[in-house]
Amino acid sequence: MTTIQVSMAAAAAGLLFASSLGAQTQFTPREHAQGAVSYVTGGIGTDEAQAMRAAAADYPLTLELAAAGGGPRDEYISGAEVSIRDSRGAPVLETLTDGPFLLARLPAGSYTVEVDWNGIHKTKSIDVGPERREHVMLEFPGSADYP
Repeated sequence: MTTIQVSMAAAAAGLLFASSLGAQTQFTPREHAQGAVSYVTGGIGTDEAQAMRAAAADYPLTLELAAAGGGPRDEYISGAEVSIRDSRGAPVLETLTDGPFLLARLPAGSYTVEVDWNGIHKTKSIDVGPERREHVMLEFPGSADYP
């Protein structure tokens, strides 16, 4: 082989390796189920957050969680306890978030979403249906706000 052929073969191998790394790092949200509700949670890092935003179109509820950062942008959070109850007060989903996003495929109806993070409790009433999606952004005090 000539030097040019060796260089071209090395470049081709490098491109194949780089493309396989890109395929390995692409995030695909893993769907979970509780009863009649399916959901995904995650969104840590730019790639995961973009994947969660793209997947949101398939879910009636998008829950986005952040802590006040004191600057122009809030900091996303994870590890929040989420409880979703139907109009009768029966729990339909109880989980811990793996990132700032939780996408839930809920049957049409009215729900109460309760989120606990860092000792703070937030509640939001929502309605979802075939033509009605909800994007709920909940902001919590940042860790700098605690003694």
